[in-house]
Amino acid sequence: MAYEKPQNYLTEPAARSLPDEDMMHHQPQWFREALAAPRESRRVMVDGANIHYLRWGNNDPKRPGILFVHGNGAHAFWFAFIAPLLTHRYNVASMDLGGMGDSDWREHYSRDSFAHEIGAVAFDAGLGPKPVIVGHSFGGFTTLMAGNHYSDRLGGLILADFTVRSPETAREWFLDGPVRRPTRIYPDFETAKARFRLAPLQPCANGFIVDYIGGLSLREVKIGDNPGRRPSNEAGWTWKFDAEIFNGLRMGNDHADIYAKLACPAATVFGLESKDYEPASVDFLRSLTPDRPVFTVPGAQHHIMLDQPHAFAAVVGSLMAQWEADGALGPISHG
Repeated sequence: MAYEKPQNYLTEPAARSLPDEDMMHHQPQWFREALAAPRESRRVMVDGANIHYLRWGNNDPKRPGILFVHGNGAHAFWFAFIAPLLTHRYNVASMDLGGMGDSDWREHYSRDSFAHEIGAVAFDAGLGPKPVIVGHSFGGFTTLMAGNHYSDRLGGLILADFTVRSPETAREWFLDGPVRRPTRIYPDFETAKARFRLAPLQPCANGFIVDYIGGLSLREVKIGDNPGRRPSNEAGWTWKFDAEIFNGLRMGNDHADIYAKLACPAATVFGLESKDYEPASVDFLRSLTPDRPVFTVPGAQHHIMLDQPHAFAAVVGSLMAQWEADGALGPISHG
């Protein structure tokens, strides 16, 4: 999740600080090589909205594949440096959920509309007989909803820093919060980019990653622009997401039941230092489905793929390898 002032985190305690010498803004070689890896920009129409996604890999239809789903207010490029770490074995896609990134805005959003978008991209992108969906934070929620619709056609689900709660402890992230206001318009790109923040607030030693995704989180606005909303009377730069996505968005209290009944393998991974890592919730999840792994990544907070990108890729690759060996991803390809 990322944007300027996330209203549902206003009551969060202040993020811990990191010394300036620990912050790295120079792009290392591995990162530059990952961004230079060949990729395609594709689109698929889903219930009247044009949904954008990125695609890496080859055209082998039997090759296992992975779809990454971003968090609240984020976009497909949050995984543009992760995907190339996995393409030696898998085809990979990363999508923009409706109303975010470069996907169309909708008049109304629901957990089912997001689920249908994920399913459509997963099956359009050529990700093997049974794609695996990896969802981070809010993307973990929408990935779980996609599992509710499509788990018999999927190779697995990986929920990254999203907590599956019991009906008694379920939380509505948006219904109880204030109405989201239109995003602020800044006079120029550099001013807007300087306002980029992670949400929940946290420092990230890999400042070069935050710099990269921050610049790709913005869109230029001209007077009269604002797709499907009141035309803007200002010109400048603002965030790509539709501020009205979360007004009245219901999450539901049936997540545990959905997770328990999934027809495909599943796993949950948390950042060991994440605010969302709660031992009691982890204990509940382990008791709910003892055969599904729940584990942590040391040195990572909520944004695991930003804090520990190689460890995050290794987590996904390890689960893929196990599920592939178990036959969950369909016929094994050696491409």
